Amino acid sequence: MALRTFTTSAAMLALIAGIGTGALAQTAPAAGDLPAPLSQLNLRNLDIETKRDGMREVEGRTADGIDIEARIDMAGNLVEVEADDGILPQSLVDALVPADLRGHQVMGLFGSVTEVKQRPDHVEIKGRQSTGTEIEAKFDRQNTLVGIEVDDAAIPADLVGTLLPQAVRDNEVIGQFDRIEEIVNRDGRVMVKGEDAGGRDMRAEFDADGRVLRFGREDGRRGDRGAERRHADHGPGHDRGPGHDDRGPRPGPDRMGDGPHGDGPRGPAPVPADFDSVAVNQRLTQAGYSGFGFLRAEGPRLLLEATNPQGEAVTLELDRQGEVVRETAR
Repeated sequence: MALRTFTTSAAMLALIAGIGTGALAQTAPAAGDLPAPLSQLNLRNLDIETKRDGMREVEGRTADGIDIEARIDMAGNLVEVEADDGILPQSLVDALVPADLRGHQVMGLFGSVTEVKQRPDHVEIKGRQSTGTEIEAKFDRQNTLVGIEVDDAAIPADLVGTLLPQAVRDNEVIGQFDRIEEIVNRDGRVMVKGEDAGGRDMRAEFDADGRVLRFGREDGRRGDRGAERRHADHGPGHDRGPGHDDRGPRPGPDRMGDGPHGDGPRGPAPVPADFDSVAVNQRLTQAGYSGFGFLRAEGPRLLLEATNPQGEAVTLELDRQGEVVRETAR
């Protein structure tokens, strides 16, 4: 009986040892489990971690010392690769960037590729120009260029023409950009960033018809953001009474909507009677503006104080239809 007990105990020990060995084998990183473009690199110092969402994150080093970071989805597809302080091996670029995109004219600006991300609706490619300047391009799933960003450099004019619809190019606001550094087409809107002739950062957003949705310029004068944010619940024509706002009383009922029909100030420079302040209120609020203040006419221009979507105190110049044609900091 004792012998039998010993034998059983020995068998149990062997089984436990076997289980332990198997568990260690299962947790050890295995290059053979990786997609071919990664496994063929024979990465050293391999580390594989599976996240709660099923995505696997991979880190390793190539034979020539380039640190590679990658992400693999639940289906085993390589969806993201990045060279940490290095250049991606061409095999990884070929695996994630379709041939049609590799031949696109914008790729001629790349001296090297450092990162590729496959997103549900687009592909992001990051790298550097031959000068070392960082550059990023985005393509939609139809292989159409939808965005480009160049760090502290101008996007070539031919690519600006490719990315900007004619209606946007015809808008006077575009003429205020001395250098365009970023363009993104998304959901029927066009976002443009760059600098004016004075070196100040500028940004503008347009709809497909070229109308300005947002426009901002950095000049270091941010104003009292706290005071402006206290107006977040008040749009044009929705202040607390004639000549009143959260910063204290102001002389005269000259705020937008103070007239009997919301048609502007009753001073010596009246806003046109057909100016639809309600529609302008809705349009500007939807575009992210708030904290509306004075609306006044200066010659052919209509000026309105507001807080832009970035929380900056600005003065908007409107045309007679209430469209924003210029935004300047206060």
